[in-house]
Amino acid sequence: MNAKRKRRSDAKADPQQHEPDGLDRIDRPLSLTAQVERTLRAAINDGIFTGNRLPTSLELAEQLGVSRETVRLALESLQQEGLLVKHRRRGTFLNPPEVPQRLPVASRTIGYLQGDFSNERGESEAIIQGVSGAMFEGALGRASEAGYHVLAKSARIANLNDSLLDLLAHGQLRGVIFASIAEQKILKRLTGMNIPAVLLDHDLHLPKFSSVRPDTYGGTQLAVEHLAQLGHRRIAVAQWHQEDLNPWQVRGYREGMRSAGLRCRRAWELSVAVNRAGAASVVQSILDTSPRPTAVICFNNALANFVLEEAINRQLRVPEDLSIVGGGGSNVIGLTCVQLDWQAMGRRAMELLLGAIDSEEVHTPAHEIVSYTLQPGKTTGGPEAS
Repeated sequence: MNAKRKRRSDAKADPQQHEPDGLDRIDRPLSLTAQVERTLRAAINDGIFTGNRLPTSLELAEQLGVSRETVRLALESLQQEGLLVKHRRRGTFLNPPEVPQRLPVASRTIGYLQGDFSNERGESEAIIQGVSGAMFEGALGRASEAGYHVLAKSARIANLNDSLLDLLAHGQLRGVIFASIAEQKILKRLTGMNIPAVLLDHDLHLPKFSSVRPDTYGGTQLAVEHLAQLGHRRIAVAQWHQEDLNPWQVRGYREGMRSAGLRCRRAWELSVAVNRAGAASVVQSILDTSPRPTAVICFNNALANFVLEEAINRQLRVPEDLSIVGGGGSNVIGLTCVQLDWQAMGRRAMELLLGAIDSEEVHTPAHEIVSYTLQPGKTTGGPEAS
């Protein structure tokens, strides 16, 4: 009795030791239905059914040497798998995988938001006169070359968020260019939506967005240098009154004056609107200031042209009594100015955006500054002794 218990205990401890060696499990043969399924599946894979249509059940039964019922059961199994489809009174056909009528295509739309500096009454300052069109033309041309189309919208700064939402409502945007706009909250919103963006004509040095802007700092220094070489010692600057949106001009002016060994006076730093009223204020301030400036560097060419007209109306001789230099923008015949290729700058902004869109890895933003060149004209000359 104890010996029997011991043998049973040993068998439980090592169940393998009592299995017979050298024998395999007996495989059960496939049923006729399963064999017909396998044969038909192989025939389908080999593409032997012309026109994607199977023979009738009777024909298959005769070819395979089985009953029609066996064929029927095999066909039903293949139908359930989705390999076959049966149409009443037409027969049994192969069921090709569904192909969408239109393959999903990635959006080829880029948004372009241009800053509009008009007020609620529609009164506008000539901040980007002649510049916005050139920048957009350059960006549009580069986008077209890459197979993208551009959805453009002008936006007042106060309504910027609504304008962006309006752009987004028109469809999926692959990227956005903000021209003459710098609003951190809006850009951070795009970060959360994973939409690349580029700042054009401005720069905030945000970690995920590239920017292309003019070197206003260096351009103003260039204007000061030109006037100093002509013999001017009292040089004023007429900057845009929204200095926080363009802090580089007055910095370049001060550095240019220091580099030329000239004294800076706060009375020569004029902050005005870029319109005719602002130009009138510039000329009046120059006439009222003692010692009176003999030259003025204007925020852009539009303001310089307004100042030129106002100076002539006030019986000032240009350039004998007052030399005038524009800060770039729309071309004014005969105006001395610092200028750059605004169209090329817009094109470069689009190239940076396309690079961010196509980048498969983490995109490294670029912050590029475009240099000005001096464009001599008739509005500058040596000062008369005063």
